[in-house]
Amino acid sequence: MSHEGRHDHPEEERMILAHDPVPGYRPVFTVIFALSCLYLAYVLFTTL
Repeated sequence: MSHEGRHDHPEEERMILAHDPVPGYRPVFTVIFALSCLYLAYVLFTTL
């Protein structure tokens, strides 16, 4: 079953789901990601 050519409402525009960024999210994410990478490196080197 193909979905090509299926245009139920061609006059409707696509809706964009957007939101305001949460302040402080990016620095916290960066720190947690860096710590998890360091932990994985530690585990790797201690098991060799």
